[in-house]
Amino acid sequence: MIGALTLELWSKQVSQNLHFSGLADVIMGAVLIIVLAINVTAWLERGNNVMLAIHGLLGLLSVLLLPIMTLDTFALSGFDTPWVWWYVGLASLSMAARCGLRASFLIYLSILLVAWTAITMFEPIGGASFAGALQGSVYVALLSIGFAGLATLMRNWADSVDEAHAGYLLGAIETARIDAIEREDQRVSALLHDKVLHTFLFAAAANTPAERLASVSLAAEAVDSIEAIQTGAEPEGTTTPASLFLSIKQAALRLSPRIRVTMHATGLDPIPMEAAQAITEAALQAIENSERHSKCTVLELKLNSPEASVISVQIVDNGRGFRPDRVPRARLGIRGSIVNRMALVGGTAKITSILSVGTVVTLRWPE
Repeated sequence: MIGALTLELWSKQVSQNLHFSGLADVIMGAVLIIVLAINVTAWLERGNNVMLAIHGLLGLLSVLLLPIMTLDTFALSGFDTPWVWWYVGLASLSMAARCGLRASFLIYLSILLVAWTAITMFEPIGGASFAGALQGSVYVALLSIGFAGLATLMRNWADSVDEAHAGYLLGAIETARIDAIEREDQRVSALLHDKVLHTFLFAAAANTPAERLASVSLAAEAVDSIEAIQTGAEPEGTTTPASLFLSIKQAALRLSPRIRVTMHATGLDPIPMEAAQAITEAALQAIENSERHSKCTVLELKLNSPEASVISVQIVDNGRGFRPDRVPRARLGIRGSIVNRMALVGGTAKITSILSVGTVVTLRWPE
């Protein structure tokens, strides 16, 4: 929108060029450069607020310099309003987009419109009446305040959506963690039950001294296992690859019902709960990123344990892709919840993305 309004401003400045000094051309050139910078920084998602503020301040400067750059011929030119008038509205919209409906915007708008009202009453600039100058200022005030209010509402709505997504993600992570703990408790209970029952059955059927000796050995192992769990020697905060994968699968399907999940896990190797939670959180964050930003039609989750105590998770989409090196530092979804989260537990996160092809996020633990 700012780009289109700038083209109109440029056309007004060109049509009135004979009645203004070269300073007007300098200001217009600066405006075009700043508007280009606004579009570039919006695409890069970095520095856009700074460019909008500079654009707004340049609008105020152009109003203050209007008496200096206006030639005497303007009063006889037939133009009712100098081209800077269109820049007043444009500059106020830029500051509205930058600040929203805040005190800083209202202070800026007051200074801008007071300056415009006072300066346009000068005879060389048109000699507008107070009522006429005030009418234009009120129009700009209503337009820009309405736009600022709309921008504030949209920002508040976006913040609410982000908070809701964050809460849902945390809930999914907590649910996955609880599911993993419950499954691990069930596995331990099942192993103890089988070991004790097997000992009793073997002892009941023992007929020879060797079998009785073996029964004693089995009983000792069963007792040791029970004591180890009671004393905490057996880590309580562990899970297995299969249990972890089932938890991630359920959480992923709750987050994205359309996701395709493949699993391959063997063995009962213990995985620390801290690592399991980090893997789960990173995987769910990657899935959420794909759902929210990639516009993909295919989303896959690949869970694999290629060797003992090794976890590999891949999230693959065929979306629009992105440039990881251009992700703003303020965005914590990739750096914080994926890369750094895996690094803290001794794992790695690799992100490969190609524009218009898709993205692959590979999580591996341990490194």
